[in-house]
Amino acid sequence: MSYFDTLTSEQKNNVNNIVSEARSSGITNPYSISAMLSIVSKESEFIPKSENLNYTSASRISEVFGLSSSEAKNYVSNPEKLANRVYGGRYGNTASGDGWKYRGRGYNQLTFKDNYNAYKKLIGEDIVSNPDKVNDPKVASKVLIQYFKRNIQRLKDLGKLSAYNAQDINDFKNLEDATLAFYHANAGPSKSVDQIRALVKNDPYGGMTKALKRVGELYEKAVKTTVELVKKNPITTILLVSVLVVAGYVFFKYTGLQEKIKNI
Repeated sequence: MSYFDTLTSEQKNNVNNIVSEARSSGITNPYSISAMLSIVSKESEFIPKSENLNYTSASRISEVFGLSSSEAKNYVSNPEKLANRVYGGRYGNTASGDGWKYRGRGYNQLTFKDNYNAYKKLIGEDIVSNPDKVNDPKVASKVLIQYFKRNIQRLKDLGKLSAYNAQDINDFKNLEDATLAFYHANAGPSKSVDQIRALVKNDPYGGMTKALKRVGELYEKAVKTTVELVKKNPITTILLVSVLVVAGYVFFKYTGLQEKIKNI
């Protein structure tokens, strides 16, 4: 069974929400949208969620957050205390408990109060007072889209986007270039292109492998049938809409509804 076919109805609905939000926000390139979906698939499997900081091993805490083994022992099975330790005092997390309050959420783990403030302004939702709203699928989609729009632009500003044969977010020519660029945007534009490309052959955590493996199927089953139909066949799409409008008018006029409404 293919990856897409294993998704639940909830996951598929969330995929559709992301595609719709991307298009309404000006992202029309089908390779871009597919690449974005591939990143979400490996980050959260299309279910927005809060970051899991409940580590049961001190060695794993040390590996992920760079704490010494002796210090890491203090945070085993204590996610709130760990969040306040590793996220506190940075990027707007100044109050006691901010590390836990503004831990990762959503489709790609929005973290830190400064970022919650920034995306509050971008999407028009008060996710600062109520950060759990980022786990609402529609809000999560808005955050996700704005995140990638900002970071793809940052790649361009840093002169790195051209390494993926694109000049802007709607300029990708194939799925591989788009996936690598969106992976780079998600990992952080400050990383080098060489670091990202190296993951294609040597991927210790499996994220790049999953994204590249899934992107083609996501393109075929979730994006191509909607985005590319409009892009490649605009006349057909216009004709289809026109037929539906005319059919609606005929139904309205000749079923007597028009006269009934006039007589109300």
